[in-house]
Amino acid sequence: MMARAGLARLLLDMLADVRGADRAALAALSDADWEVIGDMAKQHRLASLLHRQMAGRGSDWPVPETLKARWARGWLAAAARALAMQQALGEVGALAGREGLDYAALKGAWLAWQAYPQPALRPMRDIDLLLGEADAVRLYAAMIAAGAVPGPVSHTPIDYARAHHKHLPPLHWGPQKVAFELHWRLTNPVPGEDRDAVAATTAGLLARGVRAKAGPVEIAYLDPTDTLLHLVVHAAYGRQPFDTGPQVLCDLAAAIDTAAIDWPRFWADAAAQGRTGGARLLFALMAKYMGARVVDDPDPAPLPERLVAAAEALMLQDMGARAERGFATQIAEAGGKRGKAAFAWGRAFPPRHIVAHYAGVPVDSWRVWPAYPVRMADHGWRWLVQRGGDAMDAEVADMRAMRRWLGTGG
Repeated sequence: MMARAGLARLLLDMLADVRGADRAALAALSDADWEVIGDMAKQHRLASLLHRQMAGRGSDWPVPETLKARWARGWLAAAARALAMQQALGEVGALAGREGLDYAALKGAWLAWQAYPQPALRPMRDIDLLLGEADAVRLYAAMIAAGAVPGPVSHTPIDYARAHHKHLPPLHWGPQKVAFELHWRLTNPVPGEDRDAVAATTAGLLARGVRAKAGPVEIAYLDPTDTLLHLVVHAAYGRQPFDTGPQVLCDLAAAIDTAAIDWPRFWADAAAQGRTGGARLLFALMAKYMGARVVDDPDPAPLPERLVAAAEALMLQDMGARAERGFATQIAEAGGKRGKAAFAWGRAFPPRHIVAHYAGVPVDSWRVWPAYPVRMADHGWRWLVQRGGDAMDAEVADMRAMRRWLGTGG
């Protein structure tokens, strides 16, 4: 069986527009290898893109018929889901308008209906809207009054979310249960930040917003230049860089091909936020797999190949081991024995709503308390199993090196 890293490189080549997947290497894959490729595609929502490739440049690839059928079903499901999400976005946008609330739909909604030739090529788990903080709370209440519901068990309390997260707890809208996240900022809070400055940033983003049709209705979106930078930050500067998967390379290419990007402002904003490294790395990956675009980079020096290789590996990391990989990375970066102990303690005894979500019970249920030791034992066992593999160690090493280079890790 081929190593996961080799299979990931083959899958990236299958997704590429300007690189050919090695036909001989594909022919040599075992059924088990194809199952791993299929699992990676499922984890990162790539079925629609791969189905499109199979209809074009990949028509002669020796993909097993069962996997071809799975990707075809994924395409059909994404197309049906896109229609439901378009309707839900129009309804919630109209509700925000009736309430007199300024909003902007974020990356996925703009990409699906404004940048990709077909919305099914850009599957979304949920719809993100940006509003001012007070307006986000008002729209949240208005959506509940109109019939939206939280998830089936528990969600983060609103006050906790406002203090620690970038969006309110998700709400499910309509018979299709389309999930919405109402943001009042694009990144999570950091200690010591100026919340007034964050509010001003959100106000500036909303003031620069644009409107465009999504089906029969007009929707407010972020300005495309702001959307492009948001894509970079979301992909490269999360707690686990590049775990959003290789779809972002298609996103970047589609955004640049579709919209008039204000490149001087993009690079100025990226520099002001300390995001130029991530932008350059993502644009280098985009060029390698989707073809070079003019990005007017003021510092076009080539990036170290080791960084590009690490980013490629991280793009198709095993999402089934995400929690264990994140724990290993963060505890390795925690300062000294005391810092590591404090971090481990916080992970063992998180806020009540996190354990309630793990246990699948309401946050006010008595069953939350016995779930604490069960959760610790479960995570401890998975940690021991995952730590026994070289793949986890390699991913953690890549993660730490990438976070250091990006300036987000210890």
